[in-house]
Formats: sequence, C-alpha cells, structure tokens
Amino acid sequence: MIGLKQNKPVSVLSLDWRYDTLRFESVRKSTNACQSREKGELNLPEDLFSVEPELIGTQLREKLNSLDLQGKVCVSTLPVGWLFTFRTEVPDLNGEDLEFFYATQAEREFPLPVEDLHIARSTFHSPEGKSYVFMAAIPVQRLTHLNKVLESARLKPLSWSLHWAGGGFLDSLPDANALCLSPTSSGFDLVALSGQKLAMARSLNETSNAQQIAREIKISAGELPSDLQSSLKYCYYFPEQGAGGEFDQALQDVADRLGLKPSTLSQHHSPAFGLASDFLLDRRNPFEFLPPKVTAFQEWSQKISTGRNKWLGGGAAAAILIISLLFFWQSQKLQALDEEWKAMEIQVGQLEELQNRIRLYRPWFDESIPTLKLIRHLAEAFPEQGDVWVKELDVREPYIVVCSGFARSNRAWLAMLEKLRTSPEVKDLAVLQVREDKQLQFSFQYRWEESRGNE
Repeated sequence: MIGLKQNKPVSVLSLDWRYDTLRFESVRKSTNACQSREKGELNLPEDLFSVEPELIGTQLREKLNSLDLQGKVCVSTLPVGWLFTFRTEVPDLNGEDLEFFYATQAEREFPLPVEDLHIARSTFHSPEGKSYVFMAAIPVQRLTHLNKVLESARLKPLSWSLHWAGGGFLDSLPDANALCLSPTSSGFDLVALSGQKLAMARSLNETSNAQQIAREIKISAGELPSDLQSSLKYCYYFPEQGAGGEFDQALQDVADRLGLKPSTLSQHHSPAFGLASDFLLDRRNPFEFLPPKVTAFQEWSQKISTGRNKWLGGGAAAAILIISLLFFWQSQKLQALDEEWKAMEIQVGQLEELQNRIRLYRPWFDESIPTLKLIRHLAEAFPEQGDVWVKELDVREPYIVVCSGFARSNRAWLAMLEKLRTSPEVKDLAVLQVREDKQLQFSFQYRWEESRGNE
C-alpha cells in the first residue's frame, strides 16, 4: 500500500467503519496465511463527525481493553457514503499531460477544492479496450476527525482504504465483472466491478423495500457507459448474518432487466479480516487515503519536477553555479593579491616610515614661513588707529585661524571684517560671536590660503 513502512507488524487491529457501527477484529499473520484472534463492535453516534473525537476514542479504548486487545497499530476501511466518487474516460495521453488531465477532472467533478481532499484513483479497461479512471476522495477535515478518534484510542493508523478494492475480496468473487450490494444501517452500498477494478461506488440511502432497492440499482447501473454495462455478468448480494431473503425477488427483477445472474454470497470472512489480510500479505489496494510521509527533499524535488518548475529549477541551479564560480574566482584573485602583498610588504613599510619622517620634519625646512605670513596678513587688516585689537589668536592645522578681540565701535569692526572678506587669501570666513557691552567683543574664524602671487 502507498506510504507504508517496509517493516510491517505481524498483527494489526482492523477497523470496519459502518456509519453507525465500528466493527473491529484482531488479525495475526502466520507464514502465508492470517488468523482472526478477537473481534467486537462499538456503536457510533448518529452524526459521528459532530461529536468530540476524544469521547469516541475513549469509548473505543475501553471496549478494546475489555477484550484485552492492546495493539497499537490499526488499518481501517471506509464506507462508500463518506467518499466523493466519479468515473471518466481517459484520453490517449502520457506522462505530465495525463497527470494534468487527472488533476483537471478532479477539480471539475469533486465538490470541494482538491487541496481539501485526500484522493485515490484506479484505472481500468473495458472489454472494448476503452480506458477509464475511477477516483474517490475523502475530505481532509473528515479524515482528520477520524485520526483524532484513533489517537484518543491510542491507535496509530497504517492504512485508510476501501475493502471493496482489496485483493482478498476481489479474489473471493466467482466473477469480478459484477454489481455488488451490501446492506447498511440506512440502506445499501452498491459497487460495480469491471475486471477486478472499481467502476462505480455509491451509497443508496432510505431504501426501505425491495422495489425501491431494485429501482435504485437500475438507475445506478444505467449511468454506466454501455461498454461497461455489457461487461457485467452477476449481481452479488452480501446479506448480514441471519438476514432473511426478502430481497431475493428484487435482485431477480434487477437481474432480469439488466441481463445479470443474481447470486447471494455469504462472506466467509468479514471485511475487517479481508482488509487486515491484504495489509499483512502485501496485497496492494489502489484506494489508499493515508497521506504518504514525504521527506523535505522529496517535497522540494516534487515542486520542481514538473513543467514550468523544471525551467525555474534549472535557472536557479544555473544561477547558483554562476555565483559559486564567481566566489571561486574571487577567492583565487584574493589569494594572488595576498601573495603579491606579502612580497612587497617590507618595502611598503619602509616607505611609509620614510614618509612619516618627511611629514614630521618638513616644517623645519620650509623657507616660506607660512605662519608668519598669515599673521602679517591678519595684522594688515586691522586699522592703524588701534580701534580694533586682538585678545586671542589661534592658528590650527591646516591653517584655520580663530581670532577673538575687542573694538571701540561697530563701524571699525565692520570695516576690518570687510577687508578680510575681500582678501583672496581668506576662505570660509564666519563670525562666531559679536557682543556689545562697554566695548564691542567679537570672534570669527576663517581658512587662510596663500595666493600664488605672494609665493
């Protein structure tokens, strides 16, 4: 079965969900056969999916404990009425085109978005050679509810499937081209088989008498394509143990109208036993609804494995390769430059030391005496009458002059400032402070650049 572990247990608890009843059976594998060990049943609420799953799970665990069934793993068969199903003819397609066709049909036929469903399918051929696919789906929300029931019962599900599609059930039929009818609490489950493959599955509810059953069967069979109808040979009825033959006449009527042979079959083994046997003996069931465990790598590879994503994945791989090559080239280039630097590092150090000494002693050998020229230039800007005088003079590198002082009048101060402002050697002149008290106090700053004409 899909998504199952390789090492299967030698015994499992098999659960047969039947709308209002849950039948269970413990089955153990011995050599190439299976044996039933213990069985029982639990009554389910009328609306199972509106009841808290923990409550049902607790009741199930108590029932199992009373029968001394302590197994931790289980397999389950689902009733037809909990599923959405459809059948359609398959065109001559292959590969990705065929998968796209399946996805499109599922989106069109199912009443819920496909992302809200667990979907299984099976393909088959009619006697005339036409290809068909039969799809079944259960809502994710519904299966999650059932899984919570099992979790509360301390059970781990290994399979959610349909016993109608199991190899054990199909092999037990005299002919696998037939209609099969099984009673339920509210009616009947009807399936159509073509070459041991499911071609139809439907729940017939509110069928209280034989004539109504016959009418529903004829309507359902009439919806099959003509080539599938012609392939049907039998109409099998699986009565509950101890049931009477009140539906024999209805089956005979259906058989006469459809040209089928009616047959009442007693099930030597329960659906729960057949399901467990299929699981333990590795008989594949195509209708498996247990989500497979997907690794992170598988999830990533699936996303880029089809259509447009292949190009995106290829482009991403190419981009990664190019970036890797660029980083490799960069590392090689850096290594070469590092080796080149090591070869000249001693000489560069000697040159830097020599330059530092030149900067240190250069002012001692400068014959232009720029600082004295700066002071003389500033002094020439002051008036000869002594109306403006300096309190503090600060010459900073590189020739930033900060001067503060006093003036007897605002007129004398502005005349001195204007003379400095118009001088080509004065750059970025800015007044820092002007304050009038008994005498005008000022502070200004500028950058001095010796003009070429004075050199």
